[in-house]
Amino acid sequence: MARHRVLLIRPWDAAGAGSGCCTGAAGSCVEGRHEDPALARQRADQRPLGEVYQVVRAGLPAEVAVEIVDPRNTLFLLPAIVRDGRRHRRSWRALLRDLVRGTGYAAIVVDGRVVSESGLPSPDRALHIVREALGSSAALSRRSSRRSDR
Repeated sequence: MARHRVLLIRPWDAAGAGSGCCTGAAGSCVEGRHEDPALARQRADQRPLGEVYQVVRAGLPAEVAVEIVDPRNTLFLLPAIVRDGRRHRRSWRALLRDLVRGTGYAAIVVDGRVVSESGLPSPDRALHIVREALGSSAALSRRSSRRSDR
């Protein structure tokens, strides 16, 4: 398991699985091949997050896991926030606060800590936010491990 993990929470969208007759999937349309306009709009809405992912992934060492998570996938997201936060010695009070904020619109979570939740930042700004959070997380982990070594 990676020592650090960045979760990019996909912005909430109105379209979901099952929109239209086939959700635009090739070969499963009963009305002939077409692309559902809602799906095309959804893909266009996801492009900015893809750009953020590419810049963040390219700007971090390979040992940092970077994942895009659907905010409706709470069965994965909430335990991941707790696991990552506890691994980095975050208090339960702080974790509870971040559990509430973790499914926010286009949130960015670094090692169980919500570092951005007010909308999707530009790719360069997102990389800056993540690097800053990883720096403070690494420093906190070093201090905690030194204390436990005594």
